[in-house]
Amino acid sequence: MIRFWGQDKYSERELIGYELFLREYTDGQWRFPKDFGKFTAQEFADLLIATIEALPTGVQLVSINLDQPEFIDSSYIEELGRAQRVCSDMQIVVELTERPAGATITQLIDAASAYKLQDLWVCLDDVGTGANQIDLVQAMSPYVMEYKFALQNYHNKRDFATLVSPQLQFWREQAEINNVFFVIEGFETETDLKVAANYHAEIVQGYYYARPHLIQIKSQV
Repeated sequence: MIRFWGQDKYSERELIGYELFLREYTDGQWRFPKDFGKFTAQEFADLLIATIEALPTGVQLVSINLDQPEFIDSSYIEELGRAQRVCSDMQIVVELTERPAGATITQLIDAASAYKLQDLWVCLDDVGTGANQIDLVQAMSPYVMEYKFALQNYHNKRDFATLVSPQLQFWREQAEINNVFFVIEGFETETDLKVAANYHAEIVQGYYYARPHLIQIKSQV
């Protein structure tokens, strides 16, 4: 059995949406699937539709994560486009993770363009880490609606504030240049709030606000 767990996303202290994390129930526990590829794009989209239908009124958007192989897969583009049409009152955001998996820049650009044509938003996750470096970010900018910066990538650094502040400044500026939303995730402490206060993220999330929780659905997906 697979389900989505959701973590609250806030804008101006108002719940605006959820980031959804796919989990599989095995051996009495919810775990990250060992083999994501065993689930079809249709199964993924069907579960997404059922999950959106179970969310409280007033929620404006949900985001889901795709690694490069799924992101460029035409079946995901088509099925998530179907989900967006079925759930037309909800904005679905496709987050391209930072994990490199051999996709070319051309493939990623073409996929992002196709998602945009399906009225889906594309978000570049964990900008500045992994494969989501500035060259890729700039190349994909015409088809992207969000840059997401992950504070948690710096929490284990000795000089957290000193290291993370210029990165926040840089990506805030890139978001303004490319006219996209700036999202900061990974808020865990009051220190995180103070460090990030000057960079005016449109959307925030993290354990400080809410931990991921199972979203119960009505249909048997």
